[in-house]
Amino acid sequence: MDIKSYLKKQAELINSHIERLIPSGTPEKLFDAMAYSLKAGGKRIRPVLILESAKAVGKEDVEEIMDIAVASEFIHTYSLIHDDLPAMDDDDLRRGKPTCHKVYGEAIAILAGDGLQSYAFELISKNNRLPSDKLLKVIYLLAHGTGIYGMVGGQAADILHEKENSFDDIHFIHTHKTAKFIQSCCQIGAVLAGASQEEEKALKNYGLYIGLAFQIQDDILDEIGDEEKLGKKTKKDREKNKLTYPAVYGLENSKKMAQEYVEKAVNEIKILRSPEILIQIAQYIINREV
Repeated sequence: MDIKSYLKKQAELINSHIERLIPSGTPEKLFDAMAYSLKAGGKRIRPVLILESAKAVGKEDVEEIMDIAVASEFIHTYSLIHDDLPAMDDDDLRRGKPTCHKVYGEAIAILAGDGLQSYAFELISKNNRLPSDKLLKVIYLLAHGTGIYGMVGGQAADILHEKENSFDDIHFIHTHKTAKFIQSCCQIGAVLAGASQEEEKALKNYGLYIGLAFQIQDDILDEIGDEEKLGKKTKKDREKNKLTYPAVYGLENSKKMAQEYVEKAVNEIKILRSPEILIQIAQYIINREV
């Protein structure tokens, strides 16, 4: 199977569900800003990981968990809107299009991000096809992976250490700002599929390792990636003295470390019933160009 084609097909499926779930209301400009960012495209890797993690432990019908998978993309989109703001990464382009604040202004962009975050949890909590104990654990995992002990904490550490060059801090930053969210998605898939404790632990570890590999590859692409393919300016991390793996370990060592994390991830999920797609996703993560 060509994993790129498979992921493209899965992204199209997720996009169709996103279209169905985009909220509407008043004030229109707020809802337009939310829709604009959601429709900007992307790999949709987080919802894919929820679905594929569930399938890997035996869940055949994933339709009932599709809204939860989409909710993870709502949260990811909120984080991108906020990342692009002048006070954060100050980006004018995202996926080749003007960033949300460039189109709708900073205040509405902030509120659009806030709205997407809270609406994601609304989507999960109103699911009436799954038991409440599963939904409660999903809400916890997503909040933990994206909040102060995950993505938000990692982003804060990233900002606070922009002027430093610490070998100790970089692992904390990458683990929290990227890997924890990806880890939570894999674990959510396990929970929704009724996985055993051993299977859930394997997917939790897999998510951590591919999350670290994902962020290292992002660092590498910022150094040597194609701006046209990426849809954004490169070398911004270096300009802002960001703490990245290439800055600390060098480009070639960074590539080697990403590969090592992928190998660790693959080893974790060999116990699963159907790990093949997840294994291919792990390899795709460090070979992607966007």
